[in-house]
Amino acid sequence: MPSPPKQAAEALAEFVSLTRFDRLPFGVIHEVKRRVLDVVGIALSASRTDTGSIIQNYVRAQKRDGQAVLWGAGDTVSPTMAALANGTMIFHMELDDVHLTSHTHPGVTTIIPSLAVADDLGVSGRDVITAVAVGYDVQARIGNAVSPSIYLDRPFLPAATLGTFGAAGAVAKLLGLGSKETLSALGTAAFLTPLALFENYAKGAATKELSMGWAGMSGIMAIELARQGFIGAPSWLEGPLGFAGAAADHYDLQHLVRGLGKEYEILRTGIKPYACCRQHHTAIDAALEIRGRHSPPPQEIERVVHRTFKVASRGNNQEPATIAGAKYSAPFSISVALIEGKAWREQYTAEKMNDETVRALARKVEVVADPELEALYDLKWPSIVEVFMRDGKVYSARRDLPKGEPEYPVSDEELKEKFLTLACDAISTDRAEALYQMIWNLEELPKTSELTALLRSE
Repeated sequence: MPSPPKQAAEALAEFVSLTRFDRLPFGVIHEVKRRVLDVVGIALSASRTDTGSIIQNYVRAQKRDGQAVLWGAGDTVSPTMAALANGTMIFHMELDDVHLTSHTHPGVTTIIPSLAVADDLGVSGRDVITAVAVGYDVQARIGNAVSPSIYLDRPFLPAATLGTFGAAGAVAKLLGLGSKETLSALGTAAFLTPLALFENYAKGAATKELSMGWAGMSGIMAIELARQGFIGAPSWLEGPLGFAGAAADHYDLQHLVRGLGKEYEILRTGIKPYACCRQHHTAIDAALEIRGRHSPPPQEIERVVHRTFKVASRGNNQEPATIAGAKYSAPFSISVALIEGKAWREQYTAEKMNDETVRALARKVEVVADPELEALYDLKWPSIVEVFMRDGKVYSARRDLPKGEPEYPVSDEELKEKFLTLACDAISTDRAEALYQMIWNLEELPKTSELTALLRSE
């Protein structure tokens, strides 16, 4: 008799267990290295920020010994504490990659835990590449199954809620767990994963910065606890009281198995060119086009209308009170893009938030949820920006997908510039160049501790 069909979670666990480096497509390996470059550069810069110092001091106070490096510092701690600190540092910069249809930040929640555990295990670059590749799929596929309902019908921040699965899948791979062990461990991850409330993100609360670090830490803890016998129910995903039903009103578990092992989700992930919420990047692209074509003087702008999809329209705060709030504010982001032609780190500072020219224009930006654009969501994240001038002229631009998506990629040369610009905040140019070359040859490293050694402060 034929074997009964596998449940979606069982098939996903089997994929994690059976995937091998030598069977990964070249394009997947290339993109993993690009994502490692991206994450490392962001983390090194973030280690020099106030948030970076605060979270590093917190994990030092926990006194949990281990071999995992605190990036941009000189300490080693346990993998769980390293994942918490390094992940928190990165996410607060709002520069890490995004998988559109699952609404996740898979780079920070797979790469950080993978390298933290790799430090303890002494594994190779090939092992880490493989773990990251499967971690992206685990997270994005579960996210695709419950999206956009997790975001629209429930009050959850998907990236934090789903990041635990990416971390757990990657770490299960590094530890060589079998498919049944992986299935049970992912069940433990489902029990531990935070149902992170979007309210903190929408209001720009500082606790939002912990989102990705907490998810990465929870993923490692899930694997550690499962290996000690605290295993989850095999029906953790599909069961009547399982994760899918808890996270979303509407879900489709076919997203977990469609193209599994043949179509890798990392190839559908975008790299950020702007230092703010990805939902507003198409608005920034449109604003930059208007600025490039017309250079409208800010004082001559009467009003700005930003039409977008429903989720992005939530970021409508014209007067954000915190830097985190500014990064989630479409009016603020459109304002700095029109005035300065940039939306980089320097545009999301207390100085810019107090700049009256920026503030005055942000107050003129109206954000509207457009039903026609909503119909394209979430395969596309469209924006239309219309600038109405005092003399009656109207300038308009539209973008359906943001810069950095596979359709409009950040090139290897642009990624190198981003990496060096950020990494050199914490390390010398010579070390940054050495790190850059080492990551591009990650598959040749016998131990990834050679890489993380370069992430210590000099």
